[in-house]
Amino acid sequence: MTAGDAVGPMERVGQLIAVLLIFAIPVGLVLLAIGMFPADLPAKTNPSFIDTIFDNKGVVWAARLLLVSAAAVLAFGGVFIVVSTGIRMKNGEWLRRAGPFEVSETAVSEIEGQIEFWRQAALTGQEEVEELTERLGESDELIEQLHNMLDDG
Repeated sequence: MTAGDAVGPMERVGQLIAVLLIFAIPVGLVLLAIGMFPADLPAKTNPSFIDTIFDNKGVVWAARLLLVSAAAVLAFGGVFIVVSTGIRMKNGEWLRRAGPFEVSETAVSEIEGQIEFWRQAALTGQEEVEELTERLGESDELIEQLHNMLDDG
């Protein structure tokens, strides 16, 4: 038995949960479909066209299944949108367009230009600081030499 063959307790718990879900989801869906089947439909004395259509249990059951299916699709779609947006934000892929909202390319390029300007300004300032530090060191050496000359003379 190699090290790769060993299955830890957490992997076994994950496998058990996966197997339970594989069996529980279809059973739950079947029970949901059976539970949505209408038992009794009220009788109308003067039915309209819509009442005549929905007087059939199969039609009522299909309408209920359609509504539940639409709700499930919307729920999964909403979760997908939230999760994918979160992942994009985490990866630094900022959204430029979301539905009717859009960040214009000119605004993005203007901000990028400002970032470049301030980066260049920081680099220039850093070079100036280094030059002034060097000149200050040279001045300190000259002052030290003048002190030594005055003390010797």
